[in-house]
Amino acid sequence: MPVKKKKVAVKAKKAVPKKAAPAKKKSVVAKRGIPIPKFPLPAKKKYTVYIGQSAFFPQNSENGYIDLFQEGRCTAIPNRDLHTPIVVPVGATLNSISIHYINTTANPVLCLFLRLHADKFAPSGTVEMSFINMPPAILPPNNYPTVTDTTFADGNIIQDRYLHFLEIHGTGDFGAAGKITVRGVSFTYTY
Repeated sequence: MPVKKKKVAVKAKKAVPKKAAPAKKKSVVAKRGIPIPKFPLPAKKKYTVYIGQSAFFPQNSENGYIDLFQEGRCTAIPNRDLHTPIVVPVGATLNSISIHYINTTANPVLCLFLRLHADKFAPSGTVEMSFINMPPAILPPNNYPTVTDTTFADGNIIQDRYLHFLEIHGTGDFGAAGKITVRGVSFTYTY
């Protein structure tokens, strides 16, 4: 006789309710917006840079230049301009520019602190940041006058995407009328 198979009852497991995921704690950044450092931020430092006369070159190479050693540099053709770059970090505050020169003529000389957009695009080409007057002066014992300017465009802050330079007009040896030379430039900035 055939054997009957017994039916085995299978008990259904009880459904265990799922536990809710623990709530994530809000980060300090989310609560305050910006993390607050636990130490004081470093103070900005003041720097001074000196650029010698050998960094100045004429606007046009055919004007040439003459080095008069301690007396400075001027263009070989009188009454021409000399230029030098001024390199300052973006975001720095420019405090002052001092020009060291000789001017034994009767005429003042104009120096321009200029900037030119790095893409060489600006409505007026170069933009004047400052006009610096270099008057005739004799300063014993070695005739080394200096003029200093402290006011510049944009609150003295160096802007991004600009090339900065000095342009000194009318240098040269005028014989009996005197000479105008550049001995160097120094500038200070905070960064």
